[in-house]
Amino acid sequence: LKPLTHLCFRFSRIVKRKYVRSRHASLKALTRPFLGFVLNPKSKFKDVLKNQLFLWKLCFKTCPGFMIYYLYDPFRYQMVIFMEHVLGIRYVLQCAEFQQPFTKALLYIGIILLINIIQIIPDGFFIYGMQYKYKPKLYKALKEQMFQKASEIDLTCYDNPSYYNDFVLGVSEAEKTIDRFLNMLNVTIQAITVLFTTGIFYLVLDPAGILFVTISFILQFIVSIKLNKINYQNRVDINPHMRKRDYISRVFYLKDYAKELRLHPNTGTKLEQEFEEANDNIINEHKKIAKKRVGLMFSRNYAVGDFIIDALYITYLVYKAAILHSLNYSDAVILFNRTGSLRGCMRMFAQIGPLAQENSLFTDKIKTFLKNEPKLTKTDGIAIPTTDGDLELKNVTFKYTEDGKTILNNINLKVKKGEHIAIVGYNGAGKTTLIKLLMRLYDPTSGTISYKNHNINEYNSADYRRLIGVVFQDFQMFGATLAENVVMDHLQKDELEEKMHKIKSSLINSGFEEKLNKLEDGLFTQVTTEFDKKGVDFSGGESQKVAISRAFYKDAEILIMDEPSSALDPIAEYELNKAMETAAKGKTVFYISHRLSTTRDADRIIMLEQGQIIEEGTHAQLLAQNGKYAQMWHTQAGNYN
Repeated sequence: LKPLTHLCFRFSRIVKRKYVRSRHASLKALTRPFLGFVLNPKSKFKDVLKNQLFLWKLCFKTCPGFMIYYLYDPFRYQMVIFMEHVLGIRYVLQCAEFQQPFTKALLYIGIILLINIIQIIPDGFFIYGMQYKYKPKLYKALKEQMFQKASEIDLTCYDNPSYYNDFVLGVSEAEKTIDRFLNMLNVTIQAITVLFTTGIFYLVLDPAGILFVTISFILQFIVSIKLNKINYQNRVDINPHMRKRDYISRVFYLKDYAKELRLHPNTGTKLEQEFEEANDNIINEHKKIAKKRVGLMFSRNYAVGDFIIDALYITYLVYKAAILHSLNYSDAVILFNRTGSLRGCMRMFAQIGPLAQENSLFTDKIKTFLKNEPKLTKTDGIAIPTTDGDLELKNVTFKYTEDGKTILNNINLKVKKGEHIAIVGYNGAGKTTLIKLLMRLYDPTSGTISYKNHNINEYNSADYRRLIGVVFQDFQMFGATLAENVVMDHLQKDELEEKMHKIKSSLINSGFEEKLNKLEDGLFTQVTTEFDKKGVDFSGGESQKVAISRAFYKDAEILIMDEPSSALDPIAEYELNKAMETAAKGKTVFYISHRLSTTRDADRIIMLEQGQIIEEGTHAQLLAQNGKYAQMWHTQAGNYN
């Protein structure tokens, strides 16, 4: 490598001397992207390297044997190629050129053939076996980390469009990021192997040939950096349009929207127009950079690649062999043929940096997402007292964003242990937001919420939320068994047997007993038919009863029922109210409902309007006040009197 180092040093001095003498601006412009890759604060080499090490650690920890072989395979592959296509062909040509016995060439060909046969066996296992087995494990390892983090991040992250865009982009690019990293590893090992073997070959026969390839490499590297930056920015620019297009696609193929689309065909037409608009926006973004992209690709692949090697270098070789007679014809042929490999190697090197940089940009988004520390998730904290205690809100005010609208304004409320509180009000009054604060899915903008004489943010978040059983207004059913949809956890069969009585009891208390008795597989019934033909799609009311059973199963100290009877018929609603009187005895309960039949028996009713408590008292007291609650009650009175 000493002559190669000396040659590169001399070349750098020549370039520097000519630049200083001529002060030609074009060279400075050409070298700026190369220097920018190293010096640019946004994409420092150190940061790019750290991101690749992050991916390597993840992959090696997940599948160490696969990763070791993954490094060995490209080295083995290129070594065999060098022995066959360089040393082997050169030996055969020299035998012909210098009239050596044919048996010598035949013996060498036989040895190469034997080596090929031996190395094909592990190669076949790797290509057709290991990659299909272990790559999904690598995808899974990264996505599991992201899914775990997604389950922990604060809800405020979903309210931030910029963060959510990065989150979606990171998840959608997770598998591609692994693929790009593995591809880059493969390319790097192959490039290093080719450079080592072919570099020595050139140093022995014709060191000057490296100069042609080096010049081509530097120019290709500079062009590749510019091209990859354009491609990355293009991917970022089209991401919002792709999200919109993908959303519309889901609307058309998910059965959740099927009925609405058929009943309101104009909606489908409007969505089709928006789909076309999003698609056109994606095309327009591509068009914006089309000329630059084509120009840079032409420059990289031909102007600074094929022309320098195929035109200039072949002329140089012909001159040395035919005119100067300082090179054998067989060596000239091998040198030119191998130039393709060396040029490919240099092209690989030219692409490794930009590819690593591009992949690093996506890895940055993934790492940033994984590093996000939830502000509302506290893993330490004081132990929650086992004694009874009150839940109290003092001067609680809340905004979703710093400059946004005030949703709750100066809420003061004290709830005793075992008290049943109904929160009523028209849409937009702040009822659900108040419940989210009680569950500590958000923190108040100002004011405090305390439970058992301690601010709830002093407790371990998981421990505190474990005390709360909730039925969300927009509850979801999951593609799992009925029992797992109640427990909200994966269950082994032996675990199910232990918990079966409690699960059944929870379903019975929610009014699901009649439907449960009709299910052929009972608690093992698969919910939804999406993954199992024997699965069951429950009706809205049945699904709501399952959602309610989750709160009963949890055996929590605080129950929150957000519109618990919205999908139930009057009889089922009456039965639910009676069941809840028993199941919720001794627990603190919050009801949120527009149907006042659910709230009339509450110990206390809180009337919200525009984020403030405007009325408070029992059903009879509020009717006597003849205020907003009474007005709402009389509007619905025909249903309940």
